[in-house]
Amino acid sequence: MANKKKTGTIIGVIAALAGTYVILRTIGKKKVKEDEESFKNDPDAYTINEETKEDDTFYEAHSKRAIDVILSFFGLVLLSPLYLIITLAIKIDDPGPVLFTQKRVGKNKKFFKLHKFRSMKMNTPHDMPTHMLENPDQYITRVGKFLRKSSLDELPQIWDIFVGNMSIIGPRPALWNQKDLVEERDKYGANDVTPGLTGWAQINGRDELEIPVKAKLDGDYVKAVKSNSLKGLLMDIKCFFGTISSVAKSEGVVEGGTGEMHKALREDVPEEDPEEDFAYRKSYTVDHSAHKKVLITGAGSYIGESFKDYASKHYGDNLDIDTVDMISPKWRDTDFSQYDIVYHVAGLAHADVGHVSDEVKEKYYKVNTDLTIEVAKKAKAAGVKQFIFMSSMIVYGESAPFGKEKMVDENTIPTPANFYGDSKWQADKAVRALADDTFKVAVIRPPMIYGKGSKGNYPVLAKLAKKLHVFPNVNNKRSMLHIDNLCEFLCQLMLTSEGGIFMPQNSSYTKTAEMVKEIASVSGHNMAVTGLLNPFVSLASHVPGKVSGLVNKAFGNMTYDMKLSVYEGLDYQVSNFQETIEATEGESL
Repeated sequence: MANKKKTGTIIGVIAALAGTYVILRTIGKKKVKEDEESFKNDPDAYTINEETKEDDTFYEAHSKRAIDVILSFFGLVLLSPLYLIITLAIKIDDPGPVLFTQKRVGKNKKFFKLHKFRSMKMNTPHDMPTHMLENPDQYITRVGKFLRKSSLDELPQIWDIFVGNMSIIGPRPALWNQKDLVEERDKYGANDVTPGLTGWAQINGRDELEIPVKAKLDGDYVKAVKSNSLKGLLMDIKCFFGTISSVAKSEGVVEGGTGEMHKALREDVPEEDPEEDFAYRKSYTVDHSAHKKVLITGAGSYIGESFKDYASKHYGDNLDIDTVDMISPKWRDTDFSQYDIVYHVAGLAHADVGHVSDEVKEKYYKVNTDLTIEVAKKAKAAGVKQFIFMSSMIVYGESAPFGKEKMVDENTIPTPANFYGDSKWQADKAVRALADDTFKVAVIRPPMIYGKGSKGNYPVLAKLAKKLHVFPNVNNKRSMLHIDNLCEFLCQLMLTSEGGIFMPQNSSYTKTAEMVKEIASVSGHNMAVTGLLNPFVSLASHVPGKVSGLVNKAFGNMTYDMKLSVYEGLDYQVSNFQETIEATEGESL
């Protein structure tokens, strides 16, 4: 009797779900047809280039859609109680419609109506991206702030997935009037796929990304999905679990939308990038008879102290170096007029950018941006002839992940991926804007610097090299700069009194496996590198969270075009790769 009752209950539940599915599908098809008719003669409609449009893979056309329908249907059913709670909260907080619809750009640039829980007040301009609003916080309701922070405002898009206008994973649908984003995505074919609730760009910065960076990430997603069904499935799985991690940590949400972080310029930072004065285009004359006084602003730093020691040993007759502590405000009492050169190294180093408060972010801007500008202005006012600022390769964003390539050339536009990179980039622009014929500004954007006593990724690799007996032979490339090569470069640069944008690096790119093997050899440790481990590295690179992050740090790719690092008249690459490892590890044996 009990079994019959149980069976009857199961049959009843199945029947109810089937009936609900049929009703929802019928309503959905009707709504989609109505929306298509309403947009049929829309004057703002985009055109799709049929010649460049790629065909869907089997996964994209069939498997992916089946997954979308099944998961979205059960999502609608299971989350219905939550929908009710949110509906009541919105009504109580700010009376008006619960749902908010917008005209968005779908697959093949066709318009559709996207649904969200309303998070903004009724008087908010309707068809305007949040980042274009002046002080967007004033329009967000109390409930809306929570909904946006937790991404719960996106839940009604489960309906958009169910009816086929969206997918669970894909590029976020652009507003109909975001032509800059649509055009940028055209370069990568990112308008040829169904937009998604979440995607590759969402878990790699979300609202903190500038449009060119976001479009490039969308293009990376499309490339994976269009290549073959297996890669498409793996990419969607990575995005799905990456989204869970991002939402749990509330990462990447910046009120103001796309690129808002980069638009919050500090005082005295120009909105436009000053004319790019790439140093490799000029020739230089090193005056070995000159004697100059140098002030290093930033006491106790690894780079500053290394330079001071190197210069006193190799250029003691040319450079007289003092250092001032920038932590105490007493530095402002220092008389800069007695110096020919100010070398600014003070700054906060790379942070775990996904786990910091707004207060910590503000501190980065105060030190890396505001302090740098103040020092540069003081130096110029005091008649200092040359100002040298340690910027960073980070202004070009993060390195490409495992399996991808990234080379920075003279046409690469700086696009910082986080607040650390942006704080450096804003200072980079601001100090270059101060340059003139009497005040030469040299901005140095070095890649990863390593040497004895250095911090960061190199010491981690060195420890692994001295413990492991096998290491993956991944064929990656990175630009790196040994501290001796940097110091030699600085000494020669100071004796030229010139300015410009410099990207010094070692004479050859570095392969992680070769570096680790060389460290092991110099340390007297036996190690073998093998390609047999590469499939495991590839698999680990698709695991969301810290695992893929560590893989990308170790085996990612990021290089400067070598021609950017060659300066006629400056012979600074005094140590080759093997010699730099011996210099770094040899004395510690």
